Amino acid sequence: MEGITLEFKYGDRIVGQSGNLKVLSTIYNQVRDRSTTSVLRRILLSHLDQSSTWFYINKQVSTMGIIVLVDDEFESPLGPIRIYLKSNNIDRVIEWLCPE
Repeated sequence: MEGITLEFKYGDRIVGQSGNLKVLSTIYNQVRDRSTTSVLRRILLSHLDQSSTWFYINKQVSTMGIIVLVDDEFESPLGPIRIYLKSNNIDRVIEWLCPE
């Protein structure tokens, strides 16, 4: 994936890092297309911790390029993908990704 540095950590986990919001463009577009911005906003705000937050997406459907938000890690049969966001301006990131 362009714009992301990937590395294996903790044995079976892959961690990707980027300093560019454009890597979130698929999520940005799909939450708008599916009218789920308020759901994503609720999830991000509920996990907000100073300069970071996170959310889950369904791993199985993400292989087809579709973003489906998951509230609980047990909702996804193969386990979810955890998207962790960290920024000195996390409020602005949340506002950009899913405005009120």
